[in-house]
Amino acid sequence: MEFVLAASAVITDPDGRLLLVKRGREPQRGRWSVPGGHVEPGEALEAAAAREALEETGLHVEVGRELWTVRVPTGDGREYEVHDFAATVAGGVLGHGDDADDARWVSADELHSLRLTSHLVDHLRMAGIIPPLPYVDEHAVAVAADRETVWSALERVVERTGAPWFATLLGCEDVTASGPRPLERSSSVPGFHITAAERPSLLALAGRHRFSDYELSFRIDDLGAGRSRLRAETRAIFPGAGGAAYRMLLMGLGTHIVATRRLLARVARVARESGPRAHRAEGQ
Repeated sequence: MEFVLAASAVITDPDGRLLLVKRGREPQRGRWSVPGGHVEPGEALEAAAAREALEETGLHVEVGRELWTVRVPTGDGREYEVHDFAATVAGGVLGHGDDADDARWVSADELHSLRLTSHLVDHLRMAGIIPPLPYVDEHAVAVAADRETVWSALERVVERTGAPWFATLLGCEDVTASGPRPLERSSSVPGFHITAAERPSLLALAGRHRFSDYELSFRIDDLGAGRSRLRAETRAIFPGAGGAAYRMLLMGLGTHIVATRRLLARVARVARESGPRAHRAEGQ
């Protein structure tokens, strides 16, 4: 595997808008992202971020703190290690260079209408660049098993959740199972990718399709005496007319509540069947 060092500038203005460029080259050509590119030999990461911003947007920027680092495989034996930095405009005139087909300022509300590079919106939310998704609801179930057993059951159920054909139909960002196993950050299943995996307490998933941006976070609480509580919190937005119709299908008809409660019940059942008592019964 060849690793390619890269740097990007997450440029914001006083109105909270974000400067995006439409990628003119692979990887992910045609998608919108923050300006960035290769780090030249001997070049500092911050200097590379500023240079790439100038080349792709025509703007001089002041580079601040590093916001996140992400690794992006390209499928051709290379993997980009991209360091993203906060930045503000110091001068210049907005345009777009050879590596970008377009460049423009966008608000947080406009992001859903754009085809962004994979998982960019998650990083923007976690860095506080755009607001968190609004709370939808939370459901919980008590489980007669310890947290480790519930975690293992949760992994097994999540691995079987979602179908590639349905994820493709909705236009999901993630349509297949991929990434490291057991599940960890950057793993994916149809319809979701993992944004946090803190065994045995938190498993957070996120996804995006043409009707919604959404997050599903599972938390496992210790109730003592070998018992646990599994909670599932949903956050989501449903932009536009299509999103409003999809929300009605999920929320107005109770589809989301039924699906979430069934998922929790399935995890509880798998945990009970695989817990210490079940193992002892098998050995008798």
